[in-house]
Amino acid sequence: MTYKAPTLVPLALAGGQGKTTVALMTGRILASYGIPVLFVDADPQASLTDFLGVDPEDRPTLLEVLTRSPEKLPLFKAIHEVPDNENLFLIPSTDELENANHSLAASPASISVLRNRIQQAGETVKDKDKITANFGVIIIDPPPERSHLTLTSLGSGDRWVICAEANIKGVKSLKRTKGLIETCQSMVPLGEFIGTIPFRAKWTGLNPTRVTRTNIEVMEALVGKELMLPHILESDIYKRAIDELTLPGELGYEALEFPLRSLIERLRPLLGQYAKSVPVLKTEEEE
Repeated sequence: MTYKAPTLVPLALAGGQGKTTVALMTGRILASYGIPVLFVDADPQASLTDFLGVDPEDRPTLLEVLTRSPEKLPLFKAIHEVPDNENLFLIPSTDELENANHSLAASPASISVLRNRIQQAGETVKDKDKITANFGVIIIDPPPERSHLTLTSLGSGDRWVICAEANIKGVKSLKRTKGLIETCQSMVPLGEFIGTIPFRAKWTGLNPTRVTRTNIEVMEALVGKELMLPHILESDIYKRAIDELTLPGELGYEALEFPLRSLIERLRPLLGQYAKSVPVLKTEEEE
């Protein structure tokens, strides 16, 4: 049977929750294992496009993918190579992607539009030649708001992870985002919520601050202990890694990647032949 790449969608219905950081760094870690990764920047802010160093120039972006037919724009024409990384690719966006909300609003099944394009549903393409057969993982970065672009991104996901700051704003965003998933679940029956990653957790010495600890406890009460992933520490190392187009581990801080490697571990059952490329996850103490 032809392999079909799983689609991971980090979600957050507020800005600053770590959604793009999780998308970017998870993809970079997977690529470091030799797994080909396709990013889809579904946010008109185009931060992921900028972080990956891709200039769309005059080539097609996600806007054209969503508003033009497969006959007029084959999907592969919108896929850009990411500079200096042979395993990373991107369907980019610009601020003009905002216009896609209007065309999606006019579609009675907007939640499935992006999924159908990525899966090349209804196209006369052999399974082995489809985009999903030629990448190991697809990662979509939606806008941090309730919009048609967010809904169609959610609808394209096989697995969803919620990113939430370890503070009151993050808890509110987590509630709203979890509610959106629950509302849409019946329309995306194969999608699965696989965890919450607390972001910008603050520590004093060897212990989390009271605010961080309290808010993570509230998050755990909201989603359940089994759906809580390790938290991402507030650290300038992530900003530096983004600026230098690399990973925290390449800067000597591999332990900071543990929450993302834990997320990847939850994707392992979907990775088919690529699963053997993913190292066995060490415990947090071993990291």
